[in-house]
Amino acid sequence: MLFRYFKICFFAAALLPLTLASPAAALATGTIAPSPLARDASGSSGLGNAATIVCQLNRDRKSRYELPVFVHQTLSQAAEILGTRYAGGTFNNTLFDDIYRNLIQPLGDSVSSSYKILGTFTSDQDYVRAIERAIYSSLFARNLQAVGLFERKGVYTVVMASGLSSLPRSVDPCPASPAPVYQPPTSDPDKALNGIELPSFLCAINGKRSDADANSFAVHEALENEAVEQAKQMVRLGRYTVDGPRKVDQSIYAENVAVKKLYWFAGDRYTGARSLVDLLMASYADTVLDPSYSVIGVAQKNGYWSVILAELYRTPSVEFSCPLSLDEVSFTS
Repeated sequence: MLFRYFKICFFAAALLPLTLASPAAALATGTIAPSPLARDASGSSGLGNAATIVCQLNRDRKSRYELPVFVHQTLSQAAEILGTRYAGGTFNNTLFDDIYRNLIQPLGDSVSSSYKILGTFTSDQDYVRAIERAIYSSLFARNLQAVGLFERKGVYTVVMASGLSSLPRSVDPCPASPAPVYQPPTSDPDKALNGIELPSFLCAINGKRSDADANSFAVHEALENEAVEQAKQMVRLGRYTVDGPRKVDQSIYAENVAVKKLYWFAGDRYTGARSLVDLLMASYADTVLDPSYSVIGVAQKNGYWSVILAELYRTPSVEFSCPLSLDEVSFTS
């Protein structure tokens, strides 16, 4: 019996509907400037607080008579991909060009963007002082509108942008922690699989696992297919459940998949891939971060979602823990 491996969970969240402009060619630039490791015994705990960083940056911009900037979800996603690839040794000189074309260019008719990777720091305050010196003209540019931030083990990545077509109604120059993140529309059919923006989902959940020294998830075809069937079942039933007529464990075993254990989640009111990861982490972090799980399947239909984890008798290889596109997602069977 595998009933001890599953629980029912219900989450609700809201996203602000916004408009998106047509993409056009513009400027994309970036630099990397890592420094030697220099941290105290406390490690990187407590680092990367976006509210602290953007608050200090906006104070310094105000002293120079510049308007405040805000934290942008897509730019933060771009920063996470850059930072994760850099930490994993898979960074290359064309990566930001690909990120710009896929993620940033659609945000405005003439959007311009640049990035900077800088480390290693033991406090957000030290980072802000250093980054302002390193790219003064970029951070204090009059037309700068938004930033994306990512930190891992004291190495920070910032992505900056101007020329955005969709902006928040107002900008709090010193937001409460955690800083609110401006979220443009997340629907992208080129990156969606079974109703989920899979690259974004994997980037977020694998980032959490990396911080906990756990392996990255590969997507298992049988688990993915079963997640689809579970989402369809919930639509038919009109409620979320992990114990409907179609049983996850029986269906997986019927596909002759050799698994040591399974764990599955279900819910409704799906709002986005990264929001789903945040919600899972809020209630089931120990399970999500369990290093014994190595494969995952996820799907949603009409707001009903299903996530299935499994431990195999082997460990599948994952080339990109933070994939930029479906082509970079590691699938296994």
